[in-house]
Amino acid sequence: MVTERLKRSIALRKSAGLHRSPVTIKKHVGSSAVVNGKSLINFASNDYLGLAQDTDWKNTIAKCFQAYPPSGTSSRLVTGHSQFTEDVEQEFAAYFGYDEAIFFPSGYQANLAVLWGLCSPAETLFYDKRIHASMVQGLAQTGGTLKGFAHSNLEQLDRKLTAAQAENPVVLTESLFSMDGDLLDTATFGALRSKHAFFSILDEAHAVGVLGTNGTGVGGDCADIAVGTFGKALGMFGAFALLPKGFKEFFNNFSSPAIYSTAMPEAHAAAASSLLQKLPQLEDKREHIAHLSAYMRSELQDAGFTIFGDAHIISILVGDEVKATNIVHKMQEDGVLAFASRYPTVPMNKAVIRISMTALHSTEDVHTFVNSIRGWYDRT
Repeated sequence: MVTERLKRSIALRKSAGLHRSPVTIKKHVGSSAVVNGKSLINFASNDYLGLAQDTDWKNTIAKCFQAYPPSGTSSRLVTGHSQFTEDVEQEFAAYFGYDEAIFFPSGYQANLAVLWGLCSPAETLFYDKRIHASMVQGLAQTGGTLKGFAHSNLEQLDRKLTAAQAENPVVLTESLFSMDGDLLDTATFGALRSKHAFFSILDEAHAVGVLGTNGTGVGGDCADIAVGTFGKALGMFGAFALLPKGFKEFFNNFSSPAIYSTAMPEAHAAAASSLLQKLPQLEDKREHIAHLSAYMRSELQDAGFTIFGDAHIISILVGDEVKATNIVHKMQEDGVLAFASRYPTVPMNKAVIRISMTALHSTEDVHTFVNSIRGWYDRT
């Protein structure tokens, strides 16, 4: 029976240290989250700018949902296409330096929509092997020829593009990788794009809001399409795809996630428009995150840890899945909440403790984290 099979599968995951159970958070207070009645400094949140807790921002969003319809009522192609949302999407495209934009309920759906709407058996898709699971899930259904390249190895990508001599090459990667925390070498990537004339799709979910001029991300000079999310640094929900001119027409005709999903509500568009007024004013928060992230990396390296990350996402190599899980559980005793990233999110036996720095963290928070992980690493 299905139930018995699932029970056996859960038991196997637990024994391998791969079991997942969501942390239940009662409330957020500054850089901390209340879990099981205890306040823990939260290093697992992607609320990079702290907007999700910002009182003024919450009030702005509340006013938007009071003033505008909270539902899109139907798909865009039925009666859900709003002129107001269309205008705000155009504001987004202009702010980020693209021709068109389209909003989606989630980043997962946005990535699927891009792949399924634009790629076909006619394309050869080259992809970084550490791209997000949503892109991985979408690859097979495109019917295109798939060619993966080693993580961030642009020399290998160059060789594979040269060898393939594909007529319609498409390259998928991220600007700031969600687990490793490393940044794409955009200069080299852009040079390869010029050399091989490939079409580039860039996931900027963890970069927008925090990196680039006024939080516009880092891939504008080398991406044909960029996917961003509202649900991380931007303190909202949903996602967006930034597109070349005329590409919305392709989505309306070939992308099932866009065709068959209820349109985003005008209230969301109103909040998104307000966000564009706020983002340029947050440079102090971006500078704080950059400074504190560099300090955290320095402190961890001085403590002897092997770390990865070029910005506000930092991964600490542990290796063993069970050990990584045990460490983060023990760190809660010291008032620290962190995330153990394990297979299949990362390769087997390459488990990491992945932390996110936010504008809400302090130097004292960094010290608490480093002292905690240093204390438990050799004891678990």
